[in-house]
Amino acid sequence: MADTNTRMTGFRAPSDLTWRRRYSLVGGLVAAAFVSWSYLDGRSSMSLTAVFFAGLVVGALAKRRHGTATGVGVRTGLVGGLPILWILATVFGAATALSGPAWFVAAGWLMVLGGVATVGVLGFGLSALLGEAGAKVGAALTTSGPPSPTTNE
Repeated sequence: MADTNTRMTGFRAPSDLTWRRRYSLVGGLVAAAFVSWSYLDGRSSMSLTAVFFAGLVVGALAKRRHGTATGVGVRTGLVGGLPILWILATVFGAATALSGPAWFVAAGWLMVLGGVATVGVLGFGLSALLGEAGAKVGAALTTSGPPSPTTNE
């Protein structure tokens, strides 16, 4: 019954997630917390450095435990970049103060929508790139694959 419920609602229990998704979700959420903190720090800029380091750790752990880090970096970056939506919401909030002639407000909203779309695509793209780069470096730093089943440890 749970299988049909999963298909109907699209929701799966965390234990049903693949290891790649679990690693990416945990690493990305930790990165998102640090990215949010960098924005709240008062500099009014957002640092995606945490996304790279989360990708590094997730890539190293995935390579060490499963022998490959394929598929964890981009996902970690996308989840870690979620605070970018906060900046985009701030821009939308500022755009509600547009006033003037109708043509001016319409042109302003078109510029805001174009800018938000561009910044969103570039921001999430950069975040995904940093997460993947971190995962590649982390996997490269980890020389051993998964433990051999014949090891007596």
